[in-house]
Amino acid sequence: MCRNAKVLLVTSSLFAFSMGLSSIFINVFFWRETNNLIVIALYNLIINLTTPITFVFAGILSKKKNGIWSLRLGLLIYALFFALILYIGNKGTIYIYSLGIISGMAAGFYWLPFNVLCCDFTSINNRDTFNGLNGGFSGLAAIIGPITAAVIINGFKGLAGYRIVFTITCVIFILLVLISAVFKCNDYSDKLDYKRAFGGNNENWRIIRKSTFFRGLRDSVMMFLINILAIEVFKRELTLGIFALVASLITSFSYVLVQKIIKPPHRRLAILIGIIGSFLAVWPLIINIKYSTLFMYAIIEAFCLPFFLIQLSSATFNVIDSAKEENSRIEYMINRDIVLNGGRAISVSILIVIILIFKDISAIKAYLIFLSFSPLISGYFLRKLKNILS
Repeated sequence: MCRNAKVLLVTSSLFAFSMGLSSIFINVFFWRETNNLIVIALYNLIINLTTPITFVFAGILSKKKNGIWSLRLGLLIYALFFALILYIGNKGTIYIYSLGIISGMAAGFYWLPFNVLCCDFTSINNRDTFNGLNGGFSGLAAIIGPITAAVIINGFKGLAGYRIVFTITCVIFILLVLISAVFKCNDYSDKLDYKRAFGGNNENWRIIRKSTFFRGLRDSVMMFLINILAIEVFKRELTLGIFALVASLITSFSYVLVQKIIKPPHRRLAILIGIIGSFLAVWPLIINIKYSTLFMYAIIEAFCLPFFLIQLSSATFNVIDSAKEENSRIEYMINRDIVLNGGRAISVSILIVIILIFKDISAIKAYLIFLSFSPLISGYFLRKLKNILS
């Protein structure tokens, strides 16, 4: 791999550590203040709606200059987000929806160039290796983050521990802005092709869009809902940190394992392992939400999901390469993110409606049954890309 790819791995790992410190506890922080699942869901819905809009502006900036400028801006907005939480303190829930917009903007400006630079700095020959290493290193960083944050939060009374964690996160994002100066990238000096950014493009890409949509349908709700359910069962942030530690250890191991053993002829098998595992992981929670079933979900999901995600990520970039439209990578990433966050926004909206109508945990369990099938549908579409996966 080239020097830029190695620096990008360092950036991704530090980013994963900082988000590991705080991302799990952001929703818990707001939950402690509001004890209202609808408020938390609306906060995440705003992020899902703001992110793809920001992707377009990030694309315009990246086209005029290059992806590094947008990456830096995203990191700066993340630093601003955590600085505002520190400044607002326990009044943060008053501004929760404004904070959701800022978080969505940060995600849009960061993830568009990150995905494009992953594509720019790798090739079809080393992309699986890069994605495997990225998942492994990010997993290791995420192992340390949540348990460190949990120990800090548990060691101080009130919100003092949260403030320390958010301060550390803010400092890391500023450090990442400085690290981004190491990147060397040519300016694209081009205009955004809106037709390609919002269109269906080729047949292989339409398959990627369908697979990505059903992935998004599941992941947003599961990301914040599991943490809320876990803190209600565990009662303590330290136990939630251990929960995240176990999941991250297994995820990191799984990413490295996939990178080592899954070669091109076995990619469709890897997808099958990933989607069946993700389907089965949810069912213990449907039966009963308790300490043991939460850990069963975490273990199965953490081990199996990388088998699928590495293939989806690599296939996404490989479809762009096979279409010989490398200059349109930004448009393709905007296109993908609109679909991904569209799935997330629809899923969170359905959850909000269910809570408003039924106001019962059994209704949420029924929705989990629906969500458990989305990986199977996502994998069904992805496995159609035989010429890309082989």
